[in-house]
Amino acid sequence: MYEIKIVNDIDTAQKVGRFLTSEYAFEQTWAPNEKMLVEKAPIDSLSNNNHRYWFIEHHGNIIAAMGVRENKYGSGGYEMDADYVAVHKNFRKLGLASKLLSEMEKFVKENNGRYIHVLTCDIPSYEAARNFYEKNGYKKVGQIPEYYVVCEGRIDYFKRLD
Repeated sequence: MYEIKIVNDIDTAQKVGRFLTSEYAFEQTWAPNEKMLVEKAPIDSLSNNNHRYWFIEHHGNIIAAMGVRENKYGSGGYEMDADYVAVHKNFRKLGLASKLLSEMEKFVKENNGRYIHVLTCDIPSYEAARNFYEKNGYKKVGQIPEYYVVCEGRIDYFKRLD
């Protein structure tokens, strides 16, 4: 029903960045540089073979997107930091995030990735995201209070792929 596509041109990359920072994807307080980093991430993926974004459209509008990149050490570890996952609030509970996650994990494995490290938030509106990762085999491995902004801490999840 919904086709997963790979971001492979600048116009689509910009469109994905705008979606990920829209009110349809997230309702939150953004850290000072966060929106800029999230909007730039899909564009950056166009010039790096170990960085990729996927998206799903409905009638020409992006309704879901996800990105991942190899960590800065080039060691086969992949991460989702400035690379986000989001599903349009009107299209949640349809399994779209699960489809994107499956595609992302397949990409990481095909690129000899050893693990995926996900950074997320500890605020109540991210509870569904935390449950999603845990349901899909990601283990909570760390927490840093007030990492993003006052009263918004970071939670790290990890999944080994071997």
